[in-house]
Amino acid sequence: MIPVLKIAWRSIWRNRRRTILGMTAVGVGLMLIILYTGLMTGITAEAREGLDDVGLGHVEVTAAGWRGKHLATQSMAAVRIRAPALGLPADAEVSARVLARALVSSAHGSQSVEVAGVDWDQERLVASHLRTLAQGELPGPGDDRRILVGEKLAARLKLGLGSKVRVLAQRADGEIGAELWRVGGIFRSLSTATSERKAYVSAAAARSLLGVGEVAHQLVVQLPRAADADEVQRRLAAQLGPEYEVLTYGELMPMLREMEDLMDLVVWIAAFFIYGLVGLGILNTLLMSVLERTREFGVLRALGTRPGRMVAQVFAESFWIATLSGVLGLAAGLLLNWYGSEHALMNIGGADGHLEYLGSVVSSARKTHFSVPQALQAAALVYVMALVTALFPAWKVARLPPAVALRAN
Repeated sequence: MIPVLKIAWRSIWRNRRRTILGMTAVGVGLMLIILYTGLMTGITAEAREGLDDVGLGHVEVTAAGWRGKHLATQSMAAVRIRAPALGLPADAEVSARVLARALVSSAHGSQSVEVAGVDWDQERLVASHLRTLAQGELPGPGDDRRILVGEKLAARLKLGLGSKVRVLAQRADGEIGAELWRVGGIFRSLSTATSERKAYVSAAAARSLLGVGEVAHQLVVQLPRAADADEVQRRLAAQLGPEYEVLTYGELMPMLREMEDLMDLVVWIAAFFIYGLVGLGILNTLLMSVLERTREFGVLRALGTRPGRMVAQVFAESFWIATLSGVLGLAAGLLLNWYGSEHALMNIGGADGHLEYLGSVVSSARKTHFSVPQALQAAALVYVMALVTALFPAWKVARLPPAVALRAN
């Protein structure tokens, strides 16, 4: 096999210009595939990992049927769903919420909102808009008379720090609960819905408003890797049983999952066309090389060289072209992809440098998703393409009659 590779190596350099142009086309094609794949997957990857910008979880647990009516009575025992008892990953971020659909009123108007009763230390881990408030600060432990509102809600109701707001919600006993709170902080969220229709109080204050005991309506789980959501969901569903509903971000936000699938399809379609051009480049180089050496192949056949040995030489030439161009394309693609993951390749505009994207928030400065396994997979397909495109030149060589080949010009 080594002598065949040596001969093939010398053969591809007989016409240096053609070989270099062919390998350049293949290498550039591979580089573009790696870069384009990184750019497309970067969008969906950032959307998955950035769900905490709007306070959503990669996995969420509720009582079965709660999502349909959001009744105060459809709750879960808070003790049962504490993170240590669920066996979640050690670095997972978890927050239990007491939720109520409520009407928030001030002297200047009213607005329907979702009031979330939370443990502040837990909630700030899963909702990034609570980590740094635009005004005010998070209430301290035991401070049950403060409410946090979004900037758009504050602007709509003309609220400032210390403003009084009245909150009305239906209690678990069917009566209307009412509480008077003061604005302790105003948060900034790039999500319009979160900024205008979300408010936070302490879990104890929310339970008092709804007239419920030590319960929660929702458990939000943020995972280190969004890709683990399906596995965690299956494990939690089996552990908690049918009285609980465990959903992943893909089920909570089906449009995001559909967009992920669409992005994958777009990448494969683009790769199909680029790989087609790559294959034509390899085919052209090999076919021209074979046609130029028709008489040489005829002499080899006349001397008794087996067709299999000549076919092996054609495949060896294809191997060298794929290897050299693949290494160059892989190196250039990885380098550009790494650079694009550290520095934005383009900026598509947006308020405060961010955009709402299918319920999540992504940066308007577009970066790539750097993945070595993904790039290696793209490079491996170059070898497959080289093997496929070498079949036709190899077939022509194997069927070449020696007498006809010797008369070739």
